[in-house]
Amino acid sequence: MKLYSYVVRVDHGLAPNPFWGYCTVAVCTPNHMGVKAQQDDWIIGTSPSYQGNKLVYAMQVSETLSFEKYYADVRFKKKKPVVHGSWREKCGDNMYYKDQQGNWIQHRTIHHRNPEIIRKDLKHPVVFVAEYFYYFGDNAINIPGEFQELIWKRQGCKSNHDPEVVEKFLNWLKANFNSGVLGNPKDNEKAQRAGCL
Repeated sequence: MKLYSYVVRVDHGLAPNPFWGYCTVAVCTPNHMGVKAQQDDWIIGTSPSYQGNKLVYAMQVSETLSFEKYYADVRFKKKKPVVHGSWREKCGDNMYYKDQQGNWIQHRTIHHRNPEIIRKDLKHPVVFVAEYFYYFGDNAINIPGEFQELIWKRQGCKSNHDPEVVEKFLNWLKANFNSGVLGNPKDNEKAQRAGCL
């Protein structure tokens, strides 16, 4: 089992997307970096240093899916973006599929419309899915000092953590918090005011 850690620079519900019963990471740093997270691995995202390096979310990967399988899977139908829907529906991350000629098509969305971002999304078209997760969002929590080495403060992802520290961290997390959605996206209101959601 590995634990991957990275910085969640913007948290408005798209990446990670903790809604509709699953936490999914489809268009974020772990995807863009091509990490090889497998079933039972963990991914954690922390806030930037200027926001205290707090824990935004932690998810245990239950499966990985290609973009095509993700898009076709009825379990994730609600994760397809709805441009004129509620703010949760607008930030759906299930937005890529292929046409009959094998060309990538982007489902109508208000996010990731810049060609460079689309290129990054499609470089490693894999979705990490979690049924068991902790999403704190705007209630992001402080990580105790004994686990500070798990925090990655730069661009990219870190996965070469001490297994003993990872195990103790997960035991602490499970003992002190209920799993599920425990907050709203921190940047949700800001994004709505800017017309991004």
